[in-house]
Amino acid sequence: MNLFDFFKKKVFNIEPGLERIKAALEDVSNPHKNFKSILVAGTNGKGSTCAYLESLFRHHGYKTGLFTSPHLIQENERWQINRKNIPQDRLESYIKDLLPIIQKYNLTYFEACTLLAFKYFSDESIDIAVVEVGLGGRWDSTNVLDPCVSVITNVSFDHMHLLGDTLDKIAFEKTGITRKNKPAVVGRNQKEIIDWLKKRKIKEFYIQGLDFRSTVRESLLWDFEFKDFYLKDIKLSMIGTRQIENVSTSLASFLVFCEKNNIKVDKETIKRALKNTFWQGRMQILSEEPLIILDGGHNEEGLLKSFQELKELFKSKKVITVYSFMKDKETEKMFKIIKENSFKTVATKINVSRGMEKEDFYKLGEENFIENLLEAVELAKKYVDDNSLIFITGSLYLVGEVLNGWNTAGK
Repeated sequence: MNLFDFFKKKVFNIEPGLERIKAALEDVSNPHKNFKSILVAGTNGKGSTCAYLESLFRHHGYKTGLFTSPHLIQENERWQINRKNIPQDRLESYIKDLLPIIQKYNLTYFEACTLLAFKYFSDESIDIAVVEVGLGGRWDSTNVLDPCVSVITNVSFDHMHLLGDTLDKIAFEKTGITRKNKPAVVGRNQKEIIDWLKKRKIKEFYIQGLDFRSTVRESLLWDFEFKDFYLKDIKLSMIGTRQIENVSTSLASFLVFCEKNNIKVDKETIKRALKNTFWQGRMQILSEEPLIILDGGHNEEGLLKSFQELKELFKSKKVITVYSFMKDKETEKMFKIIKENSFKTVATKINVSRGMEKEDFYKLGEENFIENLLEAVELAKKYVDDNSLIFITGSLYLVGEVLNGWNTAGK
Protein backbone atom coordinates (compact mmCIF):
# COMPACT_ATOMS: atom_id res chain seq x y z
CA MET A 1 0.00 0.00 0.00
CA ASN A 2 1.29 3.42 -0.98
CA LEU A 3 -0.02 6.90 -0.31
CA PHE A 4 -0.60 7.73 -3.96
CA ASP A 5 -2.97 4.74 -4.23
CA PHE A 6 -5.55 6.78 -2.35
CA PHE A 7 -5.32 9.73 -4.74
CA LYS A 8 -5.37 7.89 -8.08
CA LYS A 9 -5.80 10.52 -10.82
CA LYS A 10 -5.70 13.35 -8.27
CA VAL A 11 -1.99 12.85 -7.56
CA PHE A 12 -1.15 16.00 -9.55
CA ASN A 13 -3.88 18.19 -8.03
CA ILE A 14 -2.51 21.50 -6.73
CA GLU A 15 -4.59 23.78 -4.53
CA PRO A 16 -2.75 26.90 -3.23
CA GLY A 17 -3.07 27.75 0.45
CA LEU A 18 -1.61 26.66 3.78
CA GLU A 19 -4.83 26.44 5.77
CA ARG A 20 -5.41 22.71 5.13
CA ILE A 21 -1.91 21.56 6.01
CA LYS A 22 -1.79 23.78 9.11
CA ALA A 23 -5.06 22.35 10.36
CA ALA A 24 -3.92 18.78 9.69
CA LEU A 25 -0.62 19.35 11.50
CA GLU A 26 -2.49 20.86 14.43
CA ASP A 27 -4.48 17.61 14.67
CA VAL A 28 -1.25 15.66 15.18
CA SER A 29 0.28 18.13 17.69
CA ASN A 30 2.34 20.19 15.23
CA PRO A 31 5.28 17.79 14.70
CA HIS A 32 7.02 20.27 12.36
CA LYS A 33 7.87 22.40 15.40
CA ASN A 34 9.97 19.64 16.98
CA PHE A 35 13.05 19.81 14.74
CA LYS A 36 15.25 22.32 12.99
CA SER A 37 15.01 22.63 9.22
CA ILE A 38 16.45 24.05 6.04
CA LEU A 39 14.01 24.74 3.22
CA VAL A 40 15.20 24.60 -0.40
CA ALA A 41 13.27 26.23 -3.27
CA GLY A 42 14.18 27.08 -6.86
CA THR A 43 13.56 25.97 -10.42
CA ASN A 44 16.53 23.66 -10.97
CA GLY A 45 19.06 21.91 -8.77
CA LYS A 46 16.87 21.56 -5.66
CA GLY A 47 17.26 17.80 -5.32
CA SER A 48 21.04 17.78 -5.70
CA THR A 49 21.37 20.76 -3.36
CA CYS A 50 19.30 18.94 -0.73
CA ALA A 51 21.41 15.80 -1.18
CA TYR A 52 24.67 17.69 -0.57
CA LEU A 53 23.21 19.47 2.46
CA GLU A 54 21.95 16.24 4.00
CA SER A 55 25.33 14.60 3.49
CA LEU A 56 27.16 17.50 5.14
CA PHE A 57 24.98 17.28 8.24
CA ARG A 58 25.05 13.49 8.42
CA HIS A 59 28.82 13.30 8.07
CA HIS A 60 29.10 15.78 10.94
CA GLY A 61 27.12 13.44 13.20
CA TYR A 62 23.60 14.81 12.81
CA LYS A 63 20.54 12.59 12.54
CA THR A 64 19.01 13.87 9.31
CA GLY A 65 15.59 13.88 7.72
CA LEU A 66 15.33 14.35 3.96
CA PHE A 67 12.04 15.09 2.20
CA THR A 68 12.16 15.39 -1.60
CA SER A 69 9.93 14.88 -4.63
CA PRO A 70 9.07 13.30 -6.94
CA HIS A 71 10.12 9.77 -6.18
CA LEU A 72 11.88 7.98 -9.03
CA ILE A 73 11.30 4.27 -8.41
CA GLN A 74 9.56 3.71 -5.07
CA GLU A 75 7.32 6.12 -3.19
CA ASN A 76 9.19 5.64 0.08
CA GLU A 77 12.20 7.45 -1.43
CA ARG A 78 10.41 10.69 -0.53
CA TRP A 79 10.94 10.20 3.22
CA GLN A 80 14.46 9.41 4.36
CA ILE A 81 16.32 9.40 7.65
CA ASN A 82 20.11 9.30 7.41
CA ARG A 83 19.59 8.67 3.63
CA LYS A 84 17.62 5.47 4.25
CA ASN A 85 14.09 5.26 2.85
CA ILE A 86 11.23 4.85 5.28
CA PRO A 87 10.59 1.07 5.62
CA GLN A 88 7.51 -0.05 3.69
CA ASP A 89 5.74 -1.42 6.76
CA ARG A 90 6.37 1.86 8.59
CA LEU A 91 5.01 3.82 5.64
CA GLU A 92 1.87 1.72 5.58
CA SER A 93 1.41 2.23 9.32
CA TYR A 94 1.60 6.01 8.90
CA ILE A 95 -0.83 5.92 5.99
CA LYS A 96 -3.32 3.97 8.09
CA ASP A 97 -2.99 6.37 11.03
CA LEU A 98 -3.05 9.59 9.02
CA LEU A 99 -5.67 8.72 6.40
CA PRO A 100 -8.61 9.98 8.51
CA ILE A 101 -6.88 13.36 8.91
CA ILE A 102 -5.96 13.48 5.22
CA GLN A 103 -9.60 12.88 4.34
CA LYS A 104 -10.93 15.22 7.03
CA TYR A 105 -9.06 18.19 5.57
CA ASN A 106 -9.22 17.02 1.95
CA LEU A 107 -5.44 17.25 1.60
CA THR A 108 -3.77 17.08 -1.79
CA TYR A 109 -1.28 14.29 -2.43
CA PHE A 110 1.72 16.53 -1.77
CA GLU A 111 0.14 17.95 1.38
CA ALA A 112 -0.39 14.39 2.61
CA CYS A 113 3.25 13.60 1.83
CA THR A 114 4.30 16.66 3.81
CA LEU A 115 2.16 15.70 6.79
CA LEU A 116 3.63 12.22 6.81
CA ALA A 117 7.19 13.54 6.52
CA PHE A 118 6.92 15.89 9.47
CA LYS A 119 5.23 13.27 11.67
CA TYR A 120 7.90 10.69 10.79
CA PHE A 121 10.76 13.12 11.42
CA SER A 122 9.30 14.19 14.76
CA ASP A 123 8.66 10.62 15.90
CA GLU A 124 12.26 9.72 15.06
CA SER A 125 13.66 12.76 16.90
CA ILE A 126 15.83 13.93 14.03
CA ASP A 127 18.27 16.81 14.53
CA ILE A 128 17.75 18.57 11.21
CA ALA A 129 15.38 18.21 8.26
CA VAL A 130 16.47 19.16 4.76
CA VAL A 131 13.23 19.82 2.91
CA GLU A 132 12.71 20.36 -0.82
CA VAL A 133 9.86 22.67 -1.76
CA GLY A 134 7.39 20.90 -4.03
CA LEU A 135 6.33 23.76 -6.28
CA GLY A 136 6.90 27.49 -6.02
CA GLY A 137 7.32 28.29 -2.35
CA ARG A 138 4.90 30.85 -1.00
CA TRP A 139 1.88 28.50 -0.95
CA ASP A 140 3.78 25.20 -0.87
CA SER A 141 2.79 23.00 2.07
CA THR A 142 6.42 22.77 3.21
CA ASN A 143 6.33 26.51 3.92
CA VAL A 144 4.65 25.87 7.27
CA LEU A 145 8.18 25.30 8.57
CA ASP A 146 10.20 28.06 10.20
CA PRO A 147 13.53 27.23 8.51
CA CYS A 148 16.84 28.13 10.12
CA VAL A 149 18.13 28.88 6.61
CA SER A 150 16.11 29.40 3.43
CA VAL A 151 17.76 28.44 0.14
CA ILE A 152 16.80 29.66 -3.35
CA THR A 153 18.84 27.80 -5.97
CA ASN A 154 17.76 29.88 -9.02
CA VAL A 155 14.71 30.90 -11.03
CA SER A 156 13.90 30.04 -14.62
CA PHE A 157 10.76 29.27 -16.61
CA ASP A 158 8.77 26.27 -15.40
CA HIS A 159 5.18 25.75 -14.19
CA MET A 160 4.29 29.20 -15.54
CA HIS A 161 0.56 28.41 -15.46
CA LEU A 162 0.87 28.35 -11.68
CA LEU A 163 3.83 30.58 -10.85
CA GLY A 164 3.58 33.33 -13.44
CA ASP A 165 4.97 34.08 -16.89
CA THR A 166 7.93 36.29 -15.92
CA LEU A 167 11.04 35.62 -13.83
CA ASP A 168 9.94 38.39 -11.50
CA LYS A 169 6.63 36.65 -10.76
CA ILE A 170 8.37 33.29 -10.33
CA ALA A 171 10.95 34.85 -7.98
CA PHE A 172 8.11 36.33 -5.92
CA GLU A 173 6.72 32.84 -5.36
CA LYS A 174 10.09 31.19 -4.68
CA THR A 175 11.28 33.83 -2.20
CA GLY A 176 8.08 33.28 -0.21
CA ILE A 177 10.00 30.68 1.85
CA THR A 178 12.32 33.32 3.34
CA ARG A 179 11.95 34.87 6.80
CA LYS A 180 12.87 38.45 7.77
CA ASN A 181 14.87 37.39 10.82
CA LYS A 182 16.51 34.29 9.29
CA PRO A 183 19.34 34.06 6.74
CA ALA A 184 18.81 33.18 3.09
CA VAL A 185 21.31 31.71 0.62
CA VAL A 186 20.95 32.31 -3.12
CA GLY A 187 22.53 29.88 -5.57
CA ARG A 188 22.68 32.28 -8.53
CA ASN A 189 23.06 36.04 -8.72
CA GLN A 190 19.74 36.87 -10.37
CA LYS A 191 18.26 40.34 -10.13
CA GLU A 192 14.71 39.06 -9.74
CA ILE A 193 15.61 37.04 -6.63
CA ILE A 194 17.65 39.80 -5.03
CA ASP A 195 14.96 42.41 -5.69
CA TRP A 196 12.35 40.31 -3.95
CA LEU A 197 14.59 39.56 -0.97
CA LYS A 198 14.99 43.30 -0.52
CA LYS A 199 11.25 43.92 -0.95
CA ARG A 200 10.57 41.24 1.63
CA LYS A 201 13.04 43.04 3.95
CA ILE A 202 15.22 39.98 4.43
CA LYS A 203 17.99 41.25 6.68
CA GLU A 204 20.67 38.68 5.88
CA PHE A 205 21.28 36.93 2.60
CA TYR A 206 24.29 35.53 0.77
CA ILE A 207 24.68 35.35 -3.00
CA GLN A 208 26.80 32.95 -5.03
CA GLY A 209 29.49 34.80 -6.93
CA LEU A 210 29.42 37.75 -4.53
CA ASP A 211 29.42 36.46 -0.95
CA PHE A 212 30.65 32.96 -1.65
CA ARG A 213 32.39 31.61 -4.72
CA SER A 214 33.96 28.55 -6.23
CA THR A 215 36.92 28.21 -8.58
CA VAL A 216 37.15 25.20 -10.88
CA ARG A 217 40.74 24.24 -11.63
CA GLU A 218 40.45 20.98 -13.53
CA SER A 219 37.73 18.44 -14.16
CA LEU A 220 35.61 18.64 -11.00
CA LEU A 221 38.50 19.59 -8.72
CA TRP A 222 37.70 22.98 -7.28
CA ASP A 223 38.16 25.48 -4.44
CA PHE A 224 35.57 27.26 -2.31
CA GLU A 225 35.60 30.42 -0.22
CA PHE A 226 33.05 32.09 2.03
CA LYS A 227 33.93 34.83 4.54
CA ASP A 228 37.12 33.58 6.22
CA PHE A 229 36.50 29.94 5.27
CA TYR A 230 38.64 28.43 2.47
CA LEU A 231 38.59 24.88 1.20
CA LYS A 232 40.84 23.59 -1.57
CA ASP A 233 40.89 20.50 -3.78
CA ILE A 234 37.24 19.48 -3.46
CA LYS A 235 36.27 16.49 -5.59
CA LEU A 236 32.76 15.33 -6.45
CA SER A 237 31.42 11.99 -7.64
CA MET A 238 28.51 13.51 -9.57
CA ILE A 239 29.50 14.66 -13.06
CA GLY A 240 28.61 17.93 -14.76
CA THR A 241 29.77 21.48 -14.08
CA ARG A 242 26.35 22.59 -12.80
CA GLN A 243 27.03 20.51 -9.68
CA ILE A 244 29.59 23.15 -8.68
CA GLU A 245 26.76 25.68 -8.40
CA ASN A 246 24.60 23.25 -6.42
CA VAL A 247 27.31 22.12 -4.04
CA SER A 248 28.59 25.67 -3.43
CA THR A 249 25.05 26.70 -2.49
CA SER A 250 24.78 23.73 -0.15
CA LEU A 251 28.14 24.34 1.49
CA ALA A 252 27.41 28.05 2.04
CA SER A 253 24.01 27.15 3.56
CA PHE A 254 25.64 24.58 5.84
CA LEU A 255 28.28 27.05 7.00
CA VAL A 256 25.67 29.72 7.70
CA PHE A 257 23.68 27.23 9.80
CA CYS A 258 26.82 26.18 11.69
CA GLU A 259 27.80 29.78 12.33
CA LYS A 260 24.37 30.61 13.74
CA ASN A 261 24.41 27.52 15.97
CA ASN A 262 28.07 27.73 17.09
CA ILE A 263 28.95 24.42 15.45
CA LYS A 264 32.54 23.59 14.63
CA VAL A 265 33.09 22.15 11.14
CA ASP A 266 35.85 19.89 9.93
CA LYS A 267 37.30 20.49 6.46
CA GLU A 268 38.21 16.88 5.77
CA THR A 269 34.74 15.77 6.86
CA ILE A 270 33.24 18.32 4.45
CA LYS A 271 35.34 16.95 1.59
CA ARG A 272 34.31 13.39 2.41
CA ALA A 273 30.64 14.36 2.65
CA LEU A 274 30.65 16.05 -0.75
CA LYS A 275 32.62 13.26 -2.42
CA ASN A 276 30.18 10.66 -1.07
CA THR A 277 27.03 12.44 -2.23
CA PHE A 278 25.00 10.80 -5.00
CA TRP A 279 21.64 11.78 -6.47
CA GLN A 280 19.97 9.47 -8.98
CA GLY A 281 19.05 10.66 -12.45
CA ARG A 282 21.38 13.67 -12.63
CA MET A 283 23.87 13.11 -15.44
CA GLN A 284 23.99 9.48 -14.30
CA ILE A 285 26.02 7.04 -16.39
CA LEU A 286 23.91 3.90 -16.84
CA SER A 287 26.21 2.07 -19.21
CA GLU A 288 29.75 2.45 -20.54
CA GLU A 289 29.29 0.29 -23.67
CA PRO A 290 27.33 1.76 -25.24
CA LEU A 291 27.65 5.01 -23.31
CA ILE A 292 24.18 5.81 -21.92
CA ILE A 293 23.59 8.88 -19.76
CA LEU A 294 20.40 9.63 -17.86
CA ASP A 295 19.39 13.12 -16.74
CA GLY A 296 16.11 14.66 -15.57
CA GLY A 297 16.19 17.77 -17.75
CA HIS A 298 12.55 18.75 -17.28
CA ASN A 299 12.56 22.38 -18.50
CA GLU A 300 14.36 24.63 -20.99
CA GLU A 301 17.22 25.65 -18.74
CA GLY A 302 17.78 22.13 -17.49
CA LEU A 303 17.97 20.75 -21.03
CA LEU A 304 20.31 23.48 -22.25
CA LYS A 305 22.69 22.87 -19.35
CA SER A 306 22.57 19.11 -19.89
CA PHE A 307 23.54 19.37 -23.54
CA GLN A 308 26.22 21.93 -22.69
CA GLU A 309 27.72 19.51 -20.18
CA LEU A 310 27.60 16.64 -22.67
CA LYS A 311 29.65 18.76 -25.07
CA GLU A 312 32.14 19.61 -22.32
CA LEU A 313 32.49 16.05 -21.03
CA PHE A 314 32.27 14.13 -24.33
CA LYS A 315 33.47 16.69 -26.86
CA SER A 316 33.59 14.58 -30.01
CA LYS A 317 30.55 12.38 -29.51
CA LYS A 318 27.25 12.67 -31.37
CA VAL A 319 24.16 12.59 -29.15
CA ILE A 320 21.26 10.20 -29.74
CA THR A 321 18.44 11.41 -27.51
CA VAL A 322 15.59 9.34 -26.10
CA TYR A 323 13.07 11.69 -24.52
CA SER A 324 9.56 12.41 -23.33
CA PHE A 325 7.74 15.39 -21.83
CA MET A 326 4.81 16.26 -19.62
CA LYS A 327 2.00 17.99 -21.51
CA ASP A 328 2.01 21.07 -19.28
CA LYS A 329 5.64 21.96 -20.04
CA GLU A 330 6.99 24.32 -22.70
CA THR A 331 7.10 21.38 -25.08
CA GLU A 332 7.75 23.28 -28.32
CA LYS A 333 10.78 25.06 -26.87
CA MET A 334 12.10 21.89 -25.25
CA PHE A 335 11.58 19.93 -28.47
CA LYS A 336 13.58 22.55 -30.37
CA ILE A 337 16.47 22.32 -27.89
CA ILE A 338 16.58 18.54 -28.21
CA LYS A 339 16.44 18.60 -32.02
CA GLU A 340 19.16 21.25 -32.29
CA ASN A 341 21.53 19.29 -30.06
CA SER A 342 20.89 15.72 -31.21
CA PHE A 343 22.15 13.65 -34.09
CA LYS A 344 19.11 11.34 -33.79
CA THR A 345 16.00 11.42 -31.58
CA VAL A 346 13.50 8.85 -30.33
CA ALA A 347 10.39 9.98 -28.47
CA THR A 348 8.65 7.70 -25.99
CA LYS A 349 5.77 7.72 -23.54
CA ILE A 350 5.70 8.32 -19.78
CA ASN A 351 3.01 6.30 -18.04
CA VAL A 352 1.41 9.15 -16.10
CA SER A 353 -1.72 11.15 -16.91
CA ARG A 354 0.25 14.29 -17.76
CA GLY A 355 2.58 12.48 -20.16
CA MET A 356 2.61 13.28 -23.87
CA GLU A 357 1.05 10.83 -26.32
CA LYS A 358 2.06 9.78 -29.84
CA GLU A 359 -0.13 12.42 -31.50
CA ASP A 360 1.38 15.16 -29.30
CA PHE A 361 4.84 14.35 -30.59
CA TYR A 362 3.62 14.18 -34.19
CA LYS A 363 2.25 17.70 -33.82
CA LEU A 364 5.70 18.87 -32.74
CA GLY A 365 7.24 17.20 -35.77
CA GLU A 366 8.67 14.08 -34.16
CA GLU A 367 7.90 11.01 -36.23
CA ASN A 368 10.27 8.61 -34.48
CA PHE A 369 8.01 7.49 -31.61
CA ILE A 370 8.22 4.18 -29.71
CA GLU A 371 5.66 3.85 -26.94
CA ASN A 372 7.56 1.30 -24.88
CA LEU A 373 10.50 2.97 -23.13
CA LEU A 374 12.95 0.07 -23.18
CA GLU A 375 12.14 -0.59 -26.84
CA ALA A 376 12.87 3.08 -27.55
CA VAL A 377 16.28 2.67 -25.91
CA GLU A 378 16.92 -0.49 -27.94
CA LEU A 379 16.13 1.45 -31.12
CA ALA A 380 18.56 4.17 -30.05
CA LYS A 381 21.26 1.53 -29.60
CA LYS A 382 20.95 0.66 -33.31
CA TYR A 383 22.12 4.18 -34.16
CA VAL A 384 25.17 3.98 -31.88
CA ASP A 385 28.75 3.78 -33.10
CA ASP A 386 32.11 4.47 -31.44
CA ASN A 387 31.59 8.20 -31.88
CA SER A 388 28.18 8.56 -30.24
CA LEU A 389 26.29 8.26 -26.95
CA ILE A 390 22.68 7.77 -25.88
CA PHE A 391 21.14 10.51 -23.76
CA ILE A 392 17.82 9.89 -21.97
CA THR A 393 16.07 13.03 -20.73
CA GLY A 394 12.95 15.20 -20.62
CA SER A 395 11.25 14.44 -17.30
CA LEU A 396 12.01 13.14 -13.82
CA TYR A 397 9.12 10.74 -14.27
CA LEU A 398 10.88 9.32 -17.33
CA VAL A 399 14.05 9.00 -15.24
CA GLY A 400 12.12 6.93 -12.70
CA GLU A 401 10.74 4.62 -15.36
CA VAL A 402 14.20 4.15 -16.87
CA LEU A 403 15.77 3.29 -13.51
CA ASN A 404 12.95 0.92 -12.66
CA GLY A 405 13.18 -0.78 -16.05
CA TRP A 406 16.95 -0.97 -15.82
CA ASN A 407 16.80 -2.61 -12.39
CA THR A 408 14.04 -5.02 -13.44
CA ALA A 409 15.94 -6.06 -16.55
CA GLY A 410 19.13 -6.51 -14.53
CA LYS A 411 21.11 -4.17 -16.71
